Amino acid sequence: MPNDKYFNNDKVKKNNNKYEKTINKKNPKPGLPYNSDSGFCALYRALSKLSVCSRKDSKDLILGGKITVNGIKAISIMQPVNIKHDKIALNGKIIKAAKFEYIAVNKPIGYETTRPGKNITSKTIYDVVPFALNKNLNPVGRLDKNSHGLIFLTNDNDFLNELTGDSNKITKHYKVTVNVKLTDEQIEEFRTGILITKDGGALEKTKPCYIKEIGDKVYDIKINQGINRQIRKMFEYFGSAVIDLFRYKIGNFDIKLLENKNYINIKPEEVLIHSTIKKQKIVQ
Repeated sequence: MPNDKYFNNDKVKKNNNKYEKTINKKNPKPGLPYNSDSGFCALYRALSKLSVCSRKDSKDLILGGKITVNGIKAISIMQPVNIKHDKIALNGKIIKAAKFEYIAVNKPIGYETTRPGKNITSKTIYDVVPFALNKNLNPVGRLDKNSHGLIFLTNDNDFLNELTGDSNKITKHYKVTVNVKLTDEQIEEFRTGILITKDGGALEKTKPCYIKEIGDKVYDIKINQGINRQIRKMFEYFGSAVIDLFRYKIGNFDIKLLENKNYINIKPEEVLIHSTIKKQKIVQ
């Protein structure tokens, strides 16, 4: 039987309100963190860990009465569960732990980093890795249609969140060719941070980054921020347009490891090694 304190209405309301206040903040970590040894964590984390949905979307499933734990309807997103032993079900169907897959892809120019759909007329990353769609592997982060290089596909939501969340410190490395060379003053301003327009019109200052001229109008850039089309917008700020944008490294994982293949499977322990970069700093 579940512990009664997690089904007390006042307690549930308090915990749910706590989650509401923190889920949209940077580095949201309410509730029980996942313990890989015991398998215990908060229910909303369990749904993400089991690749049912994101942590944020789990709230609707739980409070909508669609989740049961050991046959009893869950009413708190903060309810502690044991992934290894509890029977967690969605709409009456037991959720089985997914076999996580991690694919490193060399995305070509002209391919969208999205799922195919009615409004998508060009090829997508799923044309590069055809089996990824049926296995429900999702892109980790962005790489726009006219850019090329390294991107990951996975069905591990925790891994995806770690690499794309607001609090991530992962460094992404790019080789960028532009049509107008930056001055020394512009390079310094680029490095320290500028205001760019995000999707929707809001302004945001870019974080300090690494930039070095490595050829005629060619730059090596390292950033640990994830604004959509960020590098293109940063060069546009100085009146320079990006001609070619190639991402060659994410964290410690270099695209050279693909050995000229379109994609490779990465072992889980390799992914964990390559994702342990939260303490990594951009060295000027």
